[in-house]
Amino acid sequence: MSSELDSLAEDFQQYFKVEHRIAINVVPLSMPLPSEADFTAAIPEPFLLAGNVGQLNMNALRSLQRVGELAEELANYLQQQAKKLDLLLHYVLQQQDVAAYRHHTQSYGGAGLTFKTDSAMPALQAVEVKLFLADNAGAVFCFGQVLSAEQTTDGYLIKVVFKLIRDEDRELLVRASLQQQARQLKLKAEQR
Repeated sequence: MSSELDSLAEDFQQYFKVEHRIAINVVPLSMPLPSEADFTAAIPEPFLLAGNVGQLNMNALRSLQRVGELAEELANYLQQQAKKLDLLLHYVLQQQDVAAYRHHTQSYGGAGLTFKTDSAMPALQAVEVKLFLADNAGAVFCFGQVLSAEQTTDGYLIKVVFKLIRDEDRELLVRASLQQQARQLKLKAEQR
């Protein structure tokens, strides 16, 4: 068990994490982590849609660079249309948020997250995780394992390592955490 925990701890340190509060759902599983095929089949349709829409938006804006002088106006128009779709998709994704399993992160990144809860979770516990990123930046569905549950004065700080996650979703989390860090640094600079 300790070698498994050591491996999880290494995985948890692989990516940068930012301290930021976002809504998440964490559902403890009564069975081990699913297979890769079962994971892919378990991803709710709105989460797949969110990933596809984000990728399509990025590809469309990249291809506009070749259009020429009208590219800026066309890019602005497409960004406005993308914002409308993002708002609608955000509403659909919020329907996936189950209050009974809702928590808020203390930190998150490409490798995992931390959150506080009233009760401990055993190390290596398999969990289903839904992350709802701020500012309509998307949502991620994945499976993870509990690395630790550290007792604090007001509950437990749970560390979860992502074990089954799509590459594009990990990329989204990395981008979101770096953008949040940039916002935090800018805010600190303005306060000086």
